[in-house]
Amino acid sequence: MGTALNKVDSWDVDGSHGTLYVHGALTESACRLAMSSAYQTINLGTVGTGQLQHVGQTGNPVAIELRLEDCLSGESRSRTAQGNLLWSQQMPSMKIRFLAPIDTQDPRLAAVIGVQGIGLQLSNAARSPINLGEYSTPQLVSPGQNQLTYYVTPVRTSAQLNAGAYQALIRFQVSYE
Repeated sequence: MGTALNKVDSWDVDGSHGTLYVHGALTESACRLAMSSAYQTINLGTVGTGQLQHVGQTGNPVAIELRLEDCLSGESRSRTAQGNLLWSQQMPSMKIRFLAPIDTQDPRLAAVIGVQGIGLQLSNAARSPINLGEYSTPQLVSPGQNQLTYYVTPVRTSAQLNAGAYQALIRFQVSYE
């Protein structure tokens, strides 16, 4: 006959236990934004002040890639800014807006921190400027995976130009219709 052995409870021993804090969100949407797209660092490289001597001159545009995954098939109906109907039985529609502090010299540009004399212009895949804070024209997305391309470009403003490192925080919101 066996004897009962006292089992050692090591829960209170330092370093042998822990806690995981898990969080997430369950949303109802036509697509899922890929994690690699949700938080990005965009390197605009080095632009010489000689390239930005006059107001409106620009540095090189740099692409921003946003990946939408697991897009569902479904009907969508949206109105464009011109009032035209964008409709599909099988493709959802989406629109996006970019949010950032506005440059004090040019309200079309996102403000930067660290230097003066430049702001950042956002544009769509066709290189048409995007107004900060305003939703884009709705566009259809295919079921499955989609890659959306936008651009960010440094633009000379009327403020005194001084060189240095700069940064900006630009948020975006995707809305499905």
